[in-house]
Amino acid sequence: MDTLMGQAAPRLEASLKVTGAARYPGEMPMEGLLHAALVTAPIAHGRVLRIDTAKARALPGVVDILTHENADRLPATEYLMLLQEPIVHHAGQPVALVVAETAVIARRATACIDVAYEELPAVTSITQGVADAFAPKSAGRAPTDSRRGDPERALAEAEIVIDRHYTTPVNNHNPMELNAAIASWEGDGVIVHSTTQSVFGTRRIVAHCFGLPIDKVRVIAHHVGGGFGGKTYGWFPCLMLCVTAARRAGRPVKLELTRPQMFTLVGRRQDSLQHVRLGATRDGRLTAIVHDTIAQTSPFGDYADANGWSARTLYACANVATSHRLVRVNAPQPKPMRGPGLGTGSFALETAMDELAESLDLDPVELRLRNYAERDQQADLPWSSNGLRDCYRIAAHAFGWEKRPRGIGTMREGPHRIGWGMAASSFPVFRMASQACVAIGRDARVVVRCGTQDIGTGTYTVLAQLAGETLGVPLAQVAVELGDTLLPEGPYSGAHLATASFTPAVEAAAQSLRRRLIERATADPLSPLFGAPADQLTIDDGLIRSLAGNRSEKLADLLARSDDGLEATASAQPDDKVTHSASGFGAVFAEVRVDPDLGEVRVTRLTGAYAAGRVLNPLLAKSQHIGGLVWGIGLALHEATIMDRRLGRIVNDNLADYLIPVHADMPRFDVHLVPEDDPHLASGIKGIGMLSVVGVAAAIANAVYHATGRRIRDLPIRLEHFL
Repeated sequence: MDTLMGQAAPRLEASLKVTGAARYPGEMPMEGLLHAALVTAPIAHGRVLRIDTAKARALPGVVDILTHENADRLPATEYLMLLQEPIVHHAGQPVALVVAETAVIARRATACIDVAYEELPAVTSITQGVADAFAPKSAGRAPTDSRRGDPERALAEAEIVIDRHYTTPVNNHNPMELNAAIASWEGDGVIVHSTTQSVFGTRRIVAHCFGLPIDKVRVIAHHVGGGFGGKTYGWFPCLMLCVTAARRAGRPVKLELTRPQMFTLVGRRQDSLQHVRLGATRDGRLTAIVHDTIAQTSPFGDYADANGWSARTLYACANVATSHRLVRVNAPQPKPMRGPGLGTGSFALETAMDELAESLDLDPVELRLRNYAERDQQADLPWSSNGLRDCYRIAAHAFGWEKRPRGIGTMREGPHRIGWGMAASSFPVFRMASQACVAIGRDARVVVRCGTQDIGTGTYTVLAQLAGETLGVPLAQVAVELGDTLLPEGPYSGAHLATASFTPAVEAAAQSLRRRLIERATADPLSPLFGAPADQLTIDDGLIRSLAGNRSEKLADLLARSDDGLEATASAQPDDKVTHSASGFGAVFAEVRVDPDLGEVRVTRLTGAYAAGRVLNPLLAKSQHIGGLVWGIGLALHEATIMDRRLGRIVNDNLADYLIPVHADMPRFDVHLVPEDDPHLASGIKGIGMLSVVGVAAAIANAVYHATGRRIRDLPIRLEHFL
């Protein structure tokens, strides 16, 4: 049988999705289902003085109304538990929840609730609160600050210094599928269907908030319509309201956010002010890097993206310092968003590197090659593998970079100016514990069970490929069960760690099952392989061929007599002893077309090369990389959540006014998967979901400079930058 790993297999669930047969959490049919709707505050900061719910309660079909005055008390967590106090921290914060027989009645009732507020002074922008910036406990998964060497002295002694400020705006999570949940209490336990990137994380927080044993909570998410960070813990407070309402009503309750509520209640990419200073010799060797970030957080929580991660690790430099500071703004709580920290941090660093190359009259690729990091200097560890040089070479050749003229604004096509730019990419490798079970039935069909979830990345397909490859059965004979906390505990979908985490567990379970099958087959007198030397059988031998073709009645009898169901479960843990630093690497090259009269910027080509360890499915991997590149286009040219600074309200909380890249904005994509064997990582996998977001915004901005001579340091790049 042909190998399955490395095969460009299409998604197993594709037909279910395109035909509408896939059931998403908010679509689960349930008898007696009630519907919930939220009342949200229009003020940025204040106190609820009075809530008059009489008119709403009088409407036929209204079942319950929750406010801070009557909602169940929930324990304090790191999240803001809603309807627990009369304080309003930001516009759009829920102050009441209506439960009714239909969604229409629930929405109508919210308009009948009269709320009186006392408005209090509000901070509505980072710049307004910079004087009160503070250091959080951490920045993403990294320490808040870092320092090696003496960067201040190195800057003072540098032959060339780049000292620049960059800004990035708030971006919002906007998958097509709105966040939704259906909660149903059964006896002393609860079943939750939720749009979640972590069924087990959701189970833990529900159990904690409602004082339940963990086995009394079941969370189900068989299909999730996109995540990107907005369906992780930023969504939990609203989810708790749904579970509370269902317990009070004694009936299942569904809560689905509206599109405007997606802008305030599921997290966001925080806006940032970044200050980058580079010191270098005249031959282009970095002697100092200082990267300082100030970013927004909410009044009630601390979150800092690791904007300085690339500055710490990407380039060889003995003197490096990074810092992260937060400003409390009366705005929603930030959370991770695809490519967290490195997506926005790389815009500042990689633009500064382009500015340095321009000052030195040095090719931008050559500058980066001269500063290639042979090891992770921040962690003082060797790389597990680092294919960055190959990424530069392969992407540059495919793009035709050697034809790029040094002169600014010298490339023309008719009235348009053409520009070429590039940037480097990196994203660290993460893993978490995972379990998986692989079973085989008397019909020789294989079932993989893992309690992770598929947020549209192809998890169903990769799980099937892993088991089929190890057992030697075709993909059509493998079924996958996921998205349920009744299954073996799997990883959450974020930080591109899911595949890297469950792969070694699935492979170990399948290998264990294969050994047991061979042992049974060679020991059972009724088996077609009775007496064969078990240690000499391979996946091409008779047992597995019989499984694949289901041609042996004797084999079926053997499987039917297996009292333990012939299944195997295995676990995989991250390595306790870290001997190498692991990261994925890439290089992205962009071509832009700028209309000098209208200021319109179009990306016409994007070429990326990525070294991210073992690639299980190149079709899905390229799709993920293209998705990341599209996100980079949005970050560079389109996305910005606009706050009315006087009122503290978001003014473009819809998909008509919040600009996102659409099909007409798509360039020609050219993605290259750079082969990389990493013996230091379990199963050799690094993860790819975040990597290709990083560097894209800088590559586009650098291309815009090459086309126009206009250096854009504030995202997104809009028409007004050229007027």
